[in-house]
Amino acid sequence: MLRIQFILILVLCFSQIKSQTHWESIITETDEFKYQLPTTDPGEDWTLLNFDDQEWETGIGGFGYGDNDDNTIVATTKSMFLRKKFNFPSSINIRTLLLDIDYDDAFVAYLNGIEIGRSANLPDGKPGIDATVYSDHEAKLYNGGQPDRFTVYSGLLQPGTNILAVHILNVSLSSSDLSARIFLNAEIVGDEIIFGTTPDWFREPFTQSSPDLPIIKINTEGKFIVDEPKIMARMQVINNANGVNNFTDTNYEYDGYIGIEIRGNTAQMFPKKSYTVETRLSDGSNNNVSLLGLPKENDWVLHGPYSDKSLIRNALAYSIGNGMGNGWHPRTRFVELEINGEYRGVYLFVEKIKIDKNRVDIATLKPEDNYGDELTGGYIISIDRDQEGSWNSPFLGRTGSVDIPFSYVDPDYEDLTPQQRSYIRDHIIEFEYALHGENFKDPNLGYRAYIDVESFIDYFIITELSRDLDGYRVSVYFHKDKDSKGGKLTMTPFWDYNICFGNANFFSAGNVIGWASDGIGAGDWYEIPFWWDRFREDPYFETLLKYRWEKLRENVLSKNTINHFIDSCQNLLQTAQVRNFEKFDVLSTYVWPNNYVGGTYENEINYLKSWISERIDWLDSEMERIEPVFVSANQEMIASENISPVIYPNPFNQKFTVEINSQNYSSLDIVVQNLLGQEVCRKSFSSVSGKQTVEITYDELGQNGNIFIYTVSSEGYPVKSGMVMHQ
Repeated sequence: MLRIQFILILVLCFSQIKSQTHWESIITETDEFKYQLPTTDPGEDWTLLNFDDQEWETGIGGFGYGDNDDNTIVATTKSMFLRKKFNFPSSINIRTLLLDIDYDDAFVAYLNGIEIGRSANLPDGKPGIDATVYSDHEAKLYNGGQPDRFTVYSGLLQPGTNILAVHILNVSLSSSDLSARIFLNAEIVGDEIIFGTTPDWFREPFTQSSPDLPIIKINTEGKFIVDEPKIMARMQVINNANGVNNFTDTNYEYDGYIGIEIRGNTAQMFPKKSYTVETRLSDGSNNNVSLLGLPKENDWVLHGPYSDKSLIRNALAYSIGNGMGNGWHPRTRFVELEINGEYRGVYLFVEKIKIDKNRVDIATLKPEDNYGDELTGGYIISIDRDQEGSWNSPFLGRTGSVDIPFSYVDPDYEDLTPQQRSYIRDHIIEFEYALHGENFKDPNLGYRAYIDVESFIDYFIITELSRDLDGYRVSVYFHKDKDSKGGKLTMTPFWDYNICFGNANFFSAGNVIGWASDGIGAGDWYEIPFWWDRFREDPYFETLLKYRWEKLRENVLSKNTINHFIDSCQNLLQTAQVRNFEKFDVLSTYVWPNNYVGGTYENEINYLKSWISERIDWLDSEMERIEPVFVSANQEMIASENISPVIYPNPFNQKFTVEINSQNYSSLDIVVQNLLGQEVCRKSFSSVSGKQTVEITYDELGQNGNIFIYTVSSEGYPVKSGMVMHQ
């Protein structure tokens, strides 16, 4: 008996040893590489194993010049190609594969011909040897920094010989430096050293041991959770400081009462429900508490991702929103949930949308706020399914077949006075008439007088990036503060993206090409307001959209940033997702409305990354088509706000004068038409800062009538038009 026990102990110990992992460098910068400074493009197959590189030079990495950190110093060049062959034994089990690369100024890397990493400052596709590099990028290692890191799909490795190929590009031939320091690092199962130790600067990616996520345990004490009203229950939150949490722990961050109900619409058909949670005192009153590091409040959401098999789409969208820096968007925490002793999988703990100093930070209306500035804010409004007190827009949806309903969110309909309900409804209707009217482009008479334009642009960008099939028409939230605090309609916060980012197979939502704002056609119950078509008729809006997109692409919407967020979530969920999909075995099953069924969690993550990358590529190309009507992203005031045309005398006899008072340089056109719409005179010139005058004589108008229409345009954008009369 003792012998059997001893053998079992040995087996257990051996299995634990075999399951241990360690990090090694498969490729390090001081390896020998083949390299070429090209005068012609090497062709499409230079990234493949069988490419003939015998005539290329051989050198020890790193490569470059100008930083005093190069083992192989090369001549000044715009491009450098590097190839490194290495052997990968079939017996090795790799858990994580990383490309760590330090570069100046740009790069694209390929493993066995498949792209595995790219800097954000390059155009799409395989760059040519003289490809444009949009901005310079300084190497970091020689100054004590960390290289850029990319998680690589380990399935790209093949038994036997593999090839890592890297194209390094300089921002220009006049650049003072170039750098390429390349590392391929792997987490290998077992304790045997196969390749080589990692460099001194190497830091393992953040992971947590199992079990890892905070745990929420709910006990309904025999009651059923329903879709309204909330029932009283008890909730315990396990969130240990060391990051290791177990369902058997008895040290609770929160141990108290809640109100809970099922939330959602179509998602209620899933076996994994989502819930609205309200932390309460024993008498049922609100209990404002800080949970999982989030600011004190009493209203929360437990979102249960079911059809979203990545588990992270909502977290991604809200993270992007907060990264944009244009107001509050819900903060989130991943947790594992247990209800009445039953494991319920991975959930996203989310701040609920409401007015609060730590959420939508606008004025709080009181019942007596019925006059003057006090009446003007704050309000949160939604475009969504009809709710109590909803009203319809005076304008039908973009196809002209369905009403657009607006609803009071916070305060809700019951908590608003009749004066407050009327005020915000009438204000939004005024905005819609201004947008629909013929002067909609005018900064004072049109829509810009009513809205925070950049917030609407940010909403447009997240909706298009995610190709949100419910975008613009369902789960749309915006708010208004008091006039004394700015008081414009602001298109935040973002909400509900679990069937976005390529996760839906209808209304073209899975297609990376096409505008979500083009709508879904007539016949659906919910339709897009006319707003977005109208906005995009205005060159001012289009120009700001272009510049905002380009700015966000530098960081918040760079592929690297998005992929790093996805990778961090994947690492955080690596053990919890296993338990989740053991509970809900759907990875190989179609769940409405899946556009893709991956079979594994890793495939779902890779699909999400790939879909977003291709979507960004398409949006990049579309934004490139926009021709701006003002000079730069820093000049966010349209020319109409920078010049003040005055026409006199009017009526005129022999001539009239156009006086321009310009704040800066611009290209101006003055066009005069007769009443038939025929152009009878055009004068083009460049204005400089200060006052200038242009005279137009009756003879120049061809003495063609007595009433004329003039238009003054700056950078092709009309800034003033009107009628001038000859007496």
